[in-house]
Amino acid sequence: MSRRVLITNANLLTVAEPAPPGLNQLLVEDGRIAAIGQDLGVTDAEVIDARAGIVMPGMVDTHRHTWQSLLRATLADGTLYDYMALVRYGYAPHFTAGDAELGNYAGALDALNAGVTTVVDNAHLVATPDHADALLTGLEKAGIRAVYCYGLPDVADADVPLETERTFSSRWRHQDAERLRAERLPADDGLIRFGITGSDFLFAPLHYTVPEVELARRLDAHRFSVHVANGPFARGTRYVSRLLAKGLVDDRTLFVHGNVLSHRDLARIASVGASISMTPESEMQMGMGTPIWASARNAGVACGLGVDIVSGGSGDLFTQMRLALAAGRMAAHDKLGKHRVMPERLQLTTEHALRAATIDGARAAGLDGEVGTLEIGKRADLILVRTAEHHLSPLLDPVKTVVVQAGAGDVELVMVDGRILKRDGRLVGADWHGIEARLQQAADRILTAATQQSLEQAYTYVRAAFPLDRASAIGARVVGKALQVRGLDNRVFRAMLAHSAKRR
Repeated sequence: MSRRVLITNANLLTVAEPAPPGLNQLLVEDGRIAAIGQDLGVTDAEVIDARAGIVMPGMVDTHRHTWQSLLRATLADGTLYDYMALVRYGYAPHFTAGDAELGNYAGALDALNAGVTTVVDNAHLVATPDHADALLTGLEKAGIRAVYCYGLPDVADADVPLETERTFSSRWRHQDAERLRAERLPADDGLIRFGITGSDFLFAPLHYTVPEVELARRLDAHRFSVHVANGPFARGTRYVSRLLAKGLVDDRTLFVHGNVLSHRDLARIASVGASISMTPESEMQMGMGTPIWASARNAGVACGLGVDIVSGGSGDLFTQMRLALAAGRMAAHDKLGKHRVMPERLQLTTEHALRAATIDGARAAGLDGEVGTLEIGKRADLILVRTAEHHLSPLLDPVKTVVVQAGAGDVELVMVDGRILKRDGRLVGADWHGIEARLQQAADRILTAATQQSLEQAYTYVRAAFPLDRASAIGARVVGKALQVRGLDNRVFRAMLAHSAKRR
């Protein structure tokens, strides 16, 4: 007999178009939404009384380095410079495979608790094949829907001098990605899909990126996700423009950040059906620039929201919706303010933000046929937001209430694929107190293992790649121009590698 769940007395926020008014019941059967209406007349199902709460699609996080839940808030006052030196080169080398699994499990639970039912996990902690398996296992144990993007970026060895050359020459992960695809994620219709996270080759000749794109296409990866155009770090190399010109971008490409993408780039991204994930909290904190959301939307690009790193910021999309709205509105107002003009209306609305966290995020993740809206036939990924609280009453507009006033603590119920993972405001089947102790022990060990000497070396290493003052910024612009010229790009890049080796 099939398992049926009937949700009653709900304010249904379907995010579907068009949605008739007055819907208050939803039936789930065998993991899918079987019916939506006002009085479905169902008598043979488990009943969940929403008590006038808001039932809406589970939110879709299009970019999260889930493993960093072990480093929670360590980078809250950090720049991108700090992030690369401390997290990527300082702490990451000390993660065991067990730490990787724990980090992804706890990070996925963190997402679920906040009403995020789908996450695009950029798993760039693949120090060994065991790490790759462990990261995937952590997601599986949590029960979240995910696109597991196998991380191709190099992970430094603990207490070993950093090698720039290795960053651009390490290829064993290509073979291991093939192994994991065949052994762990061979199907394309499960709760977790296989993807690829590309290396950060923003200021390198394009031939370093080509094998990664070819790998993703050969393995039929659900998504090829890569950081691009994130402010000064991009060095003006027009990396995305070059990828587009070479035909290396398609409808499975998910660009992350993209703060300095040109209008021409956005138009071409839209034309090939590629997507963008914006992560407003980390982008504004770390100096990447204003989120590209408004421009991307205007260009017709599917643009979703992402948490990015809980090592630096919050782990929920309520926060990201508000920050994206605030940043986008402020940027628009500043343009008008230069001409002493006040805004007549807001270009970005709460409905736009809600869609970015749901159906637009689902489109960016390539899952909009399955999740992102409440519609008959779609997978039953949904959440219930409790509204019987003083900060959410009276409920006059569900969309505005969710976007500007609700938070993770208001999520009463979470369902993924018809399975209840949070009920009555508590995660189901997760011994959080036991996990909490394990997280603390692992984090303390990792931070202690990163010696002051190794961290200083990491900062020195990263300094060579970052424009941190006016002189280096001028040099970065010159190099950026050179890297756009085929033939010259490789000579300049080899000189950069040699300079980095001397600094080491």
